[in-house]
Amino acid sequence: MRKTFGALALLFILGVLLLITHPDYGLKFGLGGEDWQKYRYTDQYYIDHGIEEVGGTNIVTDIVFDYRGYDTLGEATVLFTSIAGAVALLRKWRDENEE
Repeated sequence: MRKTFGALALLFILGVLLLITHPDYGLKFGLGGEDWQKYRYTDQYYIDHGIEEVGGTNIVTDIVFDYRGYDTLGEATVLFTSIAGAVALLRKWRDENEE
């Protein structure tokens, strides 16, 4: 009974999350409609000037490692810290008698 209730609760939460994130009638993140294009000027700049300024042939790598290098370093730090914290919390603690 508990497993069935847990599964139904998980499905309900998943359904609510899918409903919230649906683009037609869910929550709107950021600008919608035609307004977003005037704030997205950097996309076209990266595409037009990426090869000249960076010298790479892969625009995604150029953006991640050159234009947005500090952001990438920060994200890597956050990921490493979260993984280290999860490992520290989930590892088996050694008893004092096991030495």
